[in-house]
Amino acid sequence: MWEGFTLSGQNEWYSISAAALKGWITLSVLVVLAVVGSFGWRYWESHAVSKAAAETLEEARYLVGAVQKEQDLSAFREQYDDAWNTYGRARDLFANDRMAESLENSRRSVALLSSIRDALKDQGSVGEAHFISVAGRVEFRRGEHGDWEEARSRVTLREGYYVRTGDGGSTEIMFVDGTLYHVRPGTLFLVSRPRTVAGTPGGRGIQMRYGWLDLSTTNAANRVSTPGADAEVRQDSSATVTYEEDTQSGRIAAYQGAVQISSGSGLTRQLKALQEVAQRGDRLSEPRSIPRTPQIIGPRDNVEVGVDPDRRLVLSWQPVYGASRYELQVSRNNHFVDNVVESADRQETRATLGVLGEGAFLWRVRAINANGSPGEWSEARKFRASQSTPGAEGDADPPELSVLPVQTYGSIFIISGTTEPGASVLVRGEPAQVGADGAFTKTLQVYEEGWTFLDVRAKDPYGNETVRPVRVYVDSL
Repeated sequence: MWEGFTLSGQNEWYSISAAALKGWITLSVLVVLAVVGSFGWRYWESHAVSKAAAETLEEARYLVGAVQKEQDLSAFREQYDDAWNTYGRARDLFANDRMAESLENSRRSVALLSSIRDALKDQGSVGEAHFISVAGRVEFRRGEHGDWEEARSRVTLREGYYVRTGDGGSTEIMFVDGTLYHVRPGTLFLVSRPRTVAGTPGGRGIQMRYGWLDLSTTNAANRVSTPGADAEVRQDSSATVTYEEDTQSGRIAAYQGAVQISSGSGLTRQLKALQEVAQRGDRLSEPRSIPRTPQIIGPRDNVEVGVDPDRRLVLSWQPVYGASRYELQVSRNNHFVDNVVESADRQETRATLGVLGEGAFLWRVRAINANGSPGEWSEARKFRASQSTPGAEGDADPPELSVLPVQTYGSIFIISGTTEPGASVLVRGEPAQVGADGAFTKTLQVYEEGWTFLDVRAKDPYGNETVRPVRVYVDSL
């Protein structure tokens, strides 16, 4: 609770000594210097922004020319048009001495153009994996001695590449075999084909140096090795792997399917769904149980609430057997980094939120047992807070819907784009993961051969809908 302080006093006379007078003169000089310094700082800050805007605008101009020289931009036409228009706005703002806004638009144009250039560079080369989405600071390096580069969606990762995330960074990576990795903050790994502890090739996967990640496989197994252990996540399975470099300890848990773990000391563990193993060096604990995933009760997904100091939104879920507490997260992005609510010690199966500001938010919860072992996160549900009264007649305009060029991996397709914040998205009738900012991603496997249309539908809270058909091709070979 904020505490307010009031100041009170009385009118009094004070006599001023020579020493005090000298102090007042010194104080006056300091005040003058502070004022001058303040104006100097503002001038320097303005000059720095202007310089950054000019440099970034020049970088955008260079990238525009570089991308225009490419033979075929058809697959990236929408992204390129967006980058070109943003570059034009940046130039106009710069000419009108609106430096901060010019810098913001220039940076966006540079990011879009860099993404297109990287994707064109890797076009025709499948590699091992691709970045799907990136939040915060995420970097990759092409081999042992290359420079660290900023990660962007669509960039190809090959064997021998390193990936690392900063404290607030997170990314989703799709392997060509359909395995989806969600890499958490503070993680470093090498894209490789890890060998088993017996020294034989182990298939696609990564060598983890430290950090935390979740992965889900489809029709093929994928491997994650840590110093001292190797985990094979079987097909149609989901798991999590954590490892701390300082303590040489880690945790491997299976949420669905099965995981086989081998250590350098010759130990082998078989994990079924809802089991975990603790690692310490090359030693593995016996499998132990973890809690089930909480089932959400309410509110319904994509609910809209009014902003009101007296308004309360109740989040509730079913109790989980064996859970001693629950962890709740509320975030503005689907990566759940820089969360607005982070509560890891909730005893009840409900939480009450005060709704004080506008925006779209996502929330999720997981159970933790008495041993401190967490289960899998629940589905992420969205709610939207606005000044309008929920249930009142809203706008009749359909939501904006932009679909990026589809990423193709054989019969697996990644459909991504943006829509109006607060809208829901269906791809071929299946719900897509939509962030609070309207960005969405959906991975589908299509079994029909030849050309197929996938309908992408965005619906806002008022029932207005926008549909975009996406054409994909499945090779029969």
